[in-house]
Amino acid sequence: MPATLPNNDGPLDVGSWSRFIPSLTDLLTGSDRPVADAAGADAMVAPAARPRDDMGICHPATVRLQAAAPIMSATTAAHARPTGSLRLLRRRHRLAPSCLAPILAVRPVPAGVELTVPQLDGDGRALLGDDALAALCALGWQWDEAALVRCTTHARAAAELAVRVLIEVFDVAHPADLSVLIEPTGPHPRS
Repeated sequence: MPATLPNNDGPLDVGSWSRFIPSLTDLLTGSDRPVADAAGADAMVAPAARPRDDMGICHPATVRLQAAAPIMSATTAAHARPTGSLRLLRRRHRLAPSCLAPILAVRPVPAGVELTVPQLDGDGRALLGDDALAALCALGWQWDEAALVRCTTHARAAAELAVRVLIEVFDVAHPADLSVLIEPTGPHPRS
């Protein structure tokens, strides 16, 4: 399992959404350009906490963004997705709501960037409601096993889409409200 880095004064700027997008883009591309300091001053500081290999080279990172609070209740939990040949005849039941907040994972892949939102927590309880699932599907997300997935070819577009989901679907008011987990992914998948 790869080492994880918390975002304590790290490479992801959570001061505002407008600064969050370029810093997330840089993490996804492995860019080594300087970023503004946390105070927002004009001075630029080197991204010392950014994931690096033994040679000091920045690499792209998988970023897991978790909302501060669950967006589920017993009345808003999603219905189970029936499977099997008799799925049309089965009655759909509402899943138990999770006490965990929803998660958005953003990771570089050879074709670009993949965004993933799991529907269920580790215990099989719903992280997302029917409204959230419908909103993600309306934004072009596709089902892949127990998660919704969206791929983009550009890191900037992925960062902007991630912010849209965090604001509109997860109800995150400010990036400082996020719990951020950064996992180094090694050399860039396109090299």
